Amino acid sequence: MAFAPIVTFSSDFGSSGPYVGAVKGAILKICPQARIVDISHEISSHNILEAAFNLACSYSYFPAGTIHLAVVDPGVGSERRGIVVATDRYRFVGPDNGLFTLVYRREKVKQVISIESERHCRETVSATFHGRDVFGPAAAWMACGTEPERLGPEITDWQELPLILLEREEPGRVGGVVLQVDRFGNVITSVHDRGLQDLLGNEPVLVEFSAGGRRISRRCRTYAEAPEGELVYLEGSSGYYEIAIPEGSAAGVLGLKVGDAVQVRVG
Repeated sequence: MAFAPIVTFSSDFGSSGPYVGAVKGAILKICPQARIVDISHEISSHNILEAAFNLACSYSYFPAGTIHLAVVDPGVGSERRGIVVATDRYRFVGPDNGLFTLVYRREKVKQVISIESERHCRETVSATFHGRDVFGPAAAWMACGTEPERLGPEITDWQELPLILLEREEPGRVGGVVLQVDRFGNVITSVHDRGLQDLLGNEPVLVEFSAGGRRISRRCRTYAEAPEGELVYLEGSSGYYEIAIPEGSAAGVLGLKVGDAVQVRVG
């Protein structure tokens, strides 16, 4: 029994306009048997780092062979390229603007293709909607069996975000960044145990976070363990540490947004 190909879709398009539906229609017109799975369309507008993190937290839960379409594209219509990233397990489609930075760091990349084949785009390509006219069709053609190299030439100079997730700042202190603020106001940081161990060369013991001018020293295992009104930190489901406050917004209290700096003191 043949299984329908899976195409996931992430974007900053939101759910109130026609954009998500138009991209899905462009995919299904080429590959009607595709199963399109929405990851999120509520990524903050133009926030490439947030998009990279959302993709990194979700793509590996899908079966091998899944095609991941991601469109957060503030440079649409410029000289930036559209690309296909082929790894041992998946294919990723979207703009060459650093959106796939965390994929490059986690997966074995087999090839990166610049999408240049006019035959595999819509007949008319809008300068402002490559999600519908370039990336969606590229994902659809691959879902129907087209190999990535049919879409254009291989490149080796793809773009990555100048992203340092963890950096030793002084003895016993490591700097990181905010990767996401979720809908509950939890601040998800780039700090995780494996990264600290790789950086420091031993098994670190977290002592406290510093963020937004505050020190957060209470660690909890679950949100329910946190004392009412107190900022705490805990290891989230993604494996990254996050800062939270019970039934409140830690991001609001601390004034933090994606890309802001945090620090962690380790023992």
